[in-house]
This record gives sequence, C-alpha cells and structure tokens, in this order.
Amino acid sequence: MTGFAPNNTPFPPLVAARDGSNFTYTSLHDRVPHILTDVINDFYAAVQHADSDDAVAEGKQLTGLLSKLKHEMVTDKPLTPLDDDGTGDIAEWNHWLAEYFSGGTWYSTPFLAWEPYMYRRIAAIFRKSQFWNTYDYFATKKEDTFRASMVAVAKLCARVDALTQETVADLGNSTKQHLAFVEMLQASLWGNQTDLSMFPDLSNEKLEEMQARISSGENNSKIVANDTDRIWKIVSQVHGGRVDIVLDNSGFELLQDVLLAHWLVAAGIAAKVVFHPKRIPWYVSDVTNTDFHWLVDAIQSPASVGATGLSAADERVLQGLGARWNELLKSGVWELHDELFWTGPYGYRYLPTKGADVWNGLTSSDVVIFKGDLNYRKLVYDLQWPVSTPFVDAIGPIADDPNAPAIVALRTSKCDTIAGVDPQRANELFALRKDWMYSGEYGVIQLSPGRWASRI
Repeated sequence: MTGFAPNNTPFPPLVAARDGSNFTYTSLHDRVPHILTDVINDFYAAVQHADSDDAVAEGKQLTGLLSKLKHEMVTDKPLTPLDDDGTGDIAEWNHWLAEYFSGGTWYSTPFLAWEPYMYRRIAAIFRKSQFWNTYDYFATKKEDTFRASMVAVAKLCARVDALTQETVADLGNSTKQHLAFVEMLQASLWGNQTDLSMFPDLSNEKLEEMQARISSGENNSKIVANDTDRIWKIVSQVHGGRVDIVLDNSGFELLQDVLLAHWLVAAGIAAKVVFHPKRIPWYVSDVTNTDFHWLVDAIQSPASVGATGLSAADERVLQGLGARWNELLKSGVWELHDELFWTGPYGYRYLPTKGADVWNGLTSSDVVIFKGDLNYRKLVYDLQWPVSTPFVDAIGPIADDPNAPAIVALRTSKCDTIAGVDPQRANELFALRKDWMYSGEYGVIQLSPGRWASRI
C-alpha cells in the first residue's frame, strides 16, 4: 500500500462527527473527559494526604495543568507541543505533531492522534514534577478492581493449574494439547473485556459477571473472525521457542495473559516469553512494570493485598503459581521489555522504521500476540476499512517483512474499526445491533502468519 502517511491514509480515519453520530464523538465528548475528571478528582484526594507542604503546593499546580488540559479538550483547542519530561520520546512526539497534524484540534484530528496524545500529556505533567513524578494516577483503580475479584481469580487459577498438569502429564497427546491451547487463547481474548478506559465505572458485580462468562466459554459464539486453528498449526511446530505478548490491561486480563504464558512454558512450546508492558501509566488500566510485579506478588501472597474470601485450597494454588512465576522472572525465562514505542505516536505499520530496535527484537520471536483494542487499532491504523479487508493487508509492512513472526491479534472490539470479517457476518451483526463494533461484546482472533506462511 503506497503513499501511506499518518495524515494521508487509504481510507478515512476515525474523526469525531460534528453531529454527534459516531462513537469517536461519544468518546471525545463524554467518555474521555469523564476519565480525565476521575484523574483530577483522585489526584486531588491524594494531594490532601501528601507528607509535605511543598508536595501539596506542587500538587495544586499539577491539578491546574490537568484542568487546563480538560478545558482545551472540551473547547476544541489545537493540540499543543508536549513539554519535555526527560523520558526520551518527546522530540519524536512533537515532530510527529508538527509534521502531520500542525494546527489540528481535538475534534479535527483522528481518534488515534488525540487519544494517545492526551495520555502522553498527562504523563508529562506528572513526570516533570518533583514530588509526583512516579505517581501512578491509575494505580488505585487498577489494584482495587483486581483485589475485589480475588475469588474469581482463584477459581480461574485452579482451573488453569489443573489444565497445565493434565497437559504436562500427557505431552504426547496432540489432541488434548490442542484443546487446552484453544481454551487458553480464548480466555486471553475475553480477558480484554475488563478494560477500565472503556468502562470507567465497571462495578465489582459487572466484573464478576464478565469473568464468569469468560470462564464458562459462553462468549465464544461472539468471535466474529477466528483463526485459532491456523494459529495452532504454527504453535504446534514451536518447541522451546520464543513467544512475545504485547500487553494491554492489567488486573484480570493480565492474569489471563500470564496464565497463557505459564501454560506455554509448561507445555514446552516456549522456552522464553517476553512481555511488553508500558513504561508510563497509559489508558487507565494498561500494564506497567509495576503492575506486572504487583500481580505476581498478589498471587503469591493474597493476604498482602487484603484479599478475602479465599479457602485454604485457593491460597495453596495461588501461592504455588505466584512462586513459580517469580522463579520464571528471576531465571530470565520470562522477561519484561517496556519499550517507549508502545506509548509513542506511530501505528505499528511503522515498527520497522520508527521502532526498528523493537521490530528487530520481535523478529527473533516465533509468535507475537498483540492484546486488546488499542493494540489492534494501532495494528490496522484505526481506519474505516471495508470490513472484508484481509487482516494482513490492513496491518501492512509488518505482515510482508520476510523476517516477520506470526502476528496474532486478540481483541474484544471497542471501537468502530475492524478488518478481516466476512461481509455476511458483519451485515447480520449490524442488523442485530448497530453498536456491535464498539460494544465490547464481540471479539476477533486473527493471524498474520509472517515467515510461517508456507508451513501452515
């Protein structure tokens, strides 16, 4: 696909409709300002408990900057250059803004421009500060949500622990291994429903309902494009290989991803799993390094995070898994790579050029799993693709690279861009409900086979 640029795309990008008729408008007008208001309110409460007058004074200044950002958003001001916070990516952000969207306002620039810009600007406000530069303004929400679901967490962990033991006890049984893989992959897909940037008011009761549907497999009829069997044809050929997981949400979704990695290592498929979290707080519930270690430690010691309602059997399973995961981290079998590219301005078709170091690492992998809605949007560049556009065409150069790994997208759809869906199936869904693409109730498991294409 020639002539592609962030401001020159083959199909229109998602931009807020002035008449309020599309999901992008609803996000910019309602959902995202709500998130920013929550950040301001939660931070205001944290400032009241600061341990010095200087921290309180600076906190009030930061609150003012956050309020200014919200005002610019809701009044459709231009996107202004970011202040350098020393992280190392601001020059690229500002070059991208000047090159492609100079003078662009919140309502005139694409969804995939203004939304990441907002989260990067929030991070810069905090990282430039003296007393609040390591403050994770989303941490409380992330941790409280996971803590409240520990009974469901224990149930899921017990199921996967048993499934893993069954797999290890009969490694020669390819049918059993295939079925276990399908269960693990689909559970990882549906874990993506628990997204606090999409559902900022997600209640514990609603979360438990989602988790029950995930565990039961009830959701699987809502997979609208499903390459699971083709993915298995690749995975079944990998023995002691490398699998990368580009993470999305912390909490219950991260747990599903960690359990998938646990099974892949135990089954002998992966000798190394590389997780890619975010270096800065991102999209409310995205995983940071701190979130990852917090979850592993919470599993190993549930009492340390105030978990209640667990039986002695639950705690034994959790403690055993948590101890194993800490061993995998210490031994280097599991690694965390929090490259800045994931919170940068470019879509993933630019990985070979704008994220060359990251892409070179990914080409050392056999399979790279991209989790969640934002990663999917960055893969397909958030355009109004005809739904039947092949997934490999939508993701562009990273599909065609001769060194490309198998790329797997696991996404519950929360935005109105999608590719690789049968047109008849899409028409049936539109007749059923007009919001199916952004309801969070439908998902895809899609594959770009990369260098494995001739072997499946």
